[in-house]
Amino acid sequence: MAAFPRFSRKATGLPCGPTCWITTQRVRCVRLAGSEEEAKMLGMLEKVREALRRYGMVAAGERVLVAVSGGADSMALLYGLFWLRKEFQLDLAIAHLDHGIRADTEEDLKVVRGAAEDLGLPLFFARVDAPSSAKKEKLNLEEAARRLRREFLLRTAEEVQAQKIALGHTRTDLAETVLLHLLRGAGAAGLKGFLPAAFPFIRPLILCGREETRAFCAAHAIPFRDDPTNLDRRFLRNALRLEFLPVLKKHNPRAEEALARAAELLAETEEALSWTEEKILGELGRRGGLDLKGLGELPRPVQALAVRALARRHGVVLYRRHVEAILRGMARGQAAEFRLPKGLLARIGRGLLTIAQEKPKPTGTWPLPLGETTVPELGWAFALRPVPRPKTLDAGDPFLIYVSQAKIAPPLSVRAARRTDVFRPFGEKREKRVWDVLSRSGIPRWERERWPVVVDERAVVWVVGVRPSGDHSVEEGEEEVLSLRAWQL
Repeated sequence: MAAFPRFSRKATGLPCGPTCWITTQRVRCVRLAGSEEEAKMLGMLEKVREALRRYGMVAAGERVLVAVSGGADSMALLYGLFWLRKEFQLDLAIAHLDHGIRADTEEDLKVVRGAAEDLGLPLFFARVDAPSSAKKEKLNLEEAARRLRREFLLRTAEEVQAQKIALGHTRTDLAETVLLHLLRGAGAAGLKGFLPAAFPFIRPLILCGREETRAFCAAHAIPFRDDPTNLDRRFLRNALRLEFLPVLKKHNPRAEEALARAAELLAETEEALSWTEEKILGELGRRGGLDLKGLGELPRPVQALAVRALARRHGVVLYRRHVEAILRGMARGQAAEFRLPKGLLARIGRGLLTIAQEKPKPTGTWPLPLGETTVPELGWAFALRPVPRPKTLDAGDPFLIYVSQAKIAPPLSVRAARRTDVFRPFGEKREKRVWDVLSRSGIPRWERERWPVVVDERAVVWVVGVRPSGDHSVEEGEEEVLSLRAWQL
């Protein structure tokens, strides 16, 4: 990265010579010959001022890094902020990134460098290879370029100690983004497009159309470069801009404003939905999941909202098919498991909807000596102690049992339940499969595969939290017994 030094030639402080003047309150225009374009240009500057104020984009004394590609939008943004810098007490710097996509990008840098010299502002630039990055990261070219640009701007802002990064997105860009996301079937989060301010990024041109930025540049003889790739209709965004938006404007000349207004309303809706999500997750959160009973009492669209929110907490955005499958599973009221992106599993069972990373089945066996033992692989801990025989052997706690020392064939150990395990549950005469006992107790299959059983050298002593073995029960006359407690980590 390099920085160009300040140059002595300065830009005029007035945006349009003798035909207008600027106050801190508003821009006034004296209508002379050909003043329609001038009126458009002055309107743009006033809209930038309005956006800066309405959305609280900047604070006095801040340094703003202006992202300038050399196109009409970014050049209009640069000069507009320059002429408003004293009013808002801003310190400006320029950032330019060559994405390595076109062969003529050196001309873009010349235009930006000329502006930096004209305004006496520092310029920071870098070159990257977006096509190679796209291939390496398996992204489309647009996504790769956007990621590289964001990284460059954030890195540069940190280096120059800029509090804000100004982007040249206009109302036209917002309208295109809304249409693009609409065609992809996005919800409120996508249809809101982009926000005027998502700090540190700000978009001072959000109230301006693309025609206004070009008029601004024309009125001031500000040079700019048109990117020829913007005319390539193979890209959906370009096709929307060149083919679809003009059709909409024939039916509604203010189509861009209508779409931008819809995006603003959807942004408010998304904010309300986010508040609702947090409230649901807070009220229905149980042991790392959501209470199924409470979730089932909500309207179905709100259930879907909660499912998506829970997934986002685990770093994954669900497709509609995933949400629909989970909701159908909840409606059936049976234990079920669903595979999600990034190796996650959604599980319905034991009164909870949970989302967790898929883990391999534990295959080890861990000794249980006297004292406390933690087994992270199973997610449980145990305490084994000899104690005087209590008055009652019913502890009233399914995770605490008393067993006969005389009937234990040491050593004691713990492992995950196996489908072949059998034992005689306390109070019953016949042996039963541990797997069946777990199933009848409401333990879903994926938990059965990890459910701990305490065993001795010969048999199962305890299906933890479910049933102790009758073959290891305390007999009359035993004065000392083994206390065995378990708890989940």
